[in-house]
Amino acid sequence: MLNLIFQKRKTTMPVYVDSRTFFSINKKEFWFTNKVVQIIMDYVDGTKLVDGFVLKDRLGRIIPPEYLSTGSKTAILIWLYPEIVFNVTQCGDNAFKCVADFCEYCDRTVLTYRYLPERYLRRLDLQKDGTSFDLDNYDDLVDGWLEEKYND
Repeated sequence: MLNLIFQKRKTTMPVYVDSRTFFSINKKEFWFTNKVVQIIMDYVDGTKLVDGFVLKDRLGRIIPPEYLSTGSKTAILIWLYPEIVFNVTQCGDNAFKCVADFCEYCDRTVLTYRYLPERYLRRLDLQKDGTSFDLDNYDDLVDGWLEEKYND
């Protein structure tokens, strides 16, 4: 299930609008041994774990975790911290696909300030502010929801 919120005040959970800072300050070595995290890094950035905080990018260069894309960082945090809301607007379509993939099997709440690709939403149970909605109405509803961001 994927619960969408368009305003930070619509949830009692902690909300991080910029996942990059949270990622950099809180990163742990064990994150990168998690199989789902490895799939996200590989799918989004073509990055593989070498050891600890040492990663190898798609060109074979050694990089630190801070060099991962913002989308990859955000998808990783959404996976690892279900009790925290992260801004999925920072995900490109490839990173959002990863989020949608694991939301088929587990519940997450995300903040968004944009229209999300319907092709990834189709297979999910969807909620807006904790209330279920039908994807058939998404196009009509999302314009009004996006207006909410101006009140955040």
